[in-house]
Amino acid sequence: MALLSVGSMQAGTEIDLSVVGDKAGDGGVPQGELLTALVDATLSFDSTAVADVGSRLLEQIGPAGLVDAAAVTAMFQLNTRAADAVGLPVEERSLADRDKIGVSLGFESRADGLAP
Repeated sequence: MALLSVGSMQAGTEIDLSVVGDKAGDGGVPQGELLTALVDATLSFDSTAVADVGSRLLEQIGPAGLVDAAAVTAMFQLNTRAADAVGLPVEERSLADRDKIGVSLGFESRADGLAP
């Protein structure tokens, strides 16, 4: 499934979300496989895996790129948890869009609107 987002439109490319489910390929994103590996390693709490992927990303995208990748990963977790913690309501359009993406990735939609 290709997705056009603000970032993908700015970059002039389509993002292929199917790599999220099967982890094959880069999804149309430069160093996408390594970036996916960084997210997976971070969510696994395996410090050895994080260090390994971090080293490979450092070689590929440099220090500034690695910091950006780590910051984006952290911000997604922070924003979701902060919004859920304060009971921030999610707009209906956002829920519908998120549910469409979730279904395409094989996740069931969440009736309460809370993120996993």
